[in-house]
Amino acid sequence: MIRTLAACAATLVFAAPALADNEGWEIRGGATAHDLSDHVEDGPNVTVGLATPSLGGPDWMFNPRGYVYGSFNTNGLTNFGGFGLEWDGDLNDRVSVILGLGLTYNDGVTDIDPNSPPSDPNRIRLATTRSLMGNHILFHTTLGLDFEVTENLVVRTYYEHISHGQILANGRNQALDNAGVMIGWRFGG
Repeated sequence: MIRTLAACAATLVFAAPALADNEGWEIRGGATAHDLSDHVEDGPNVTVGLATPSLGGPDWMFNPRGYVYGSFNTNGLTNFGGFGLEWDGDLNDRVSVILGLGLTYNDGVTDIDPNSPPSDPNRIRLATTRSLMGNHILFHTTLGLDFEVTENLVVRTYYEHISHGQILANGRNQALDNAGVMIGWRFGG
């Protein structure tokens, strides 16, 4: 995990100068409380991300931004990363509500071996310490608030849910619910 975090941080550091001349790009970093609904997995997650400028498009789409995102559990449990679109609606000149929808890949446990006996120590450990995700590819939904501290500095508070919703898979779907804070730097202001 430390190597993955270091690679993400290095990518953001090296990408920042290239983005500086491109208005609307945003790099993000923060932390989330992990697995809020089931409380099976613990430890906070470290988050990193990158958002594009508005992608344009028809007015009915409200001009979304693209994003890529990584979330890394500090206790070595379920990590995930993904991409998607996010829409923002201004509440006033400094505060916006954010809605995001995307796909993620996670390295978590999908299910317990159905052939293992109930007394199997590995089965018991997995059932009590891991969220059983049902699939490695999951939906990523986000609801948040952005507060523009300055023209370039943004603080986001958000709730995210990753799940297959019985659409991308069948059966297990314990999912993950996280809440956190990210700080973003928007280039070009």
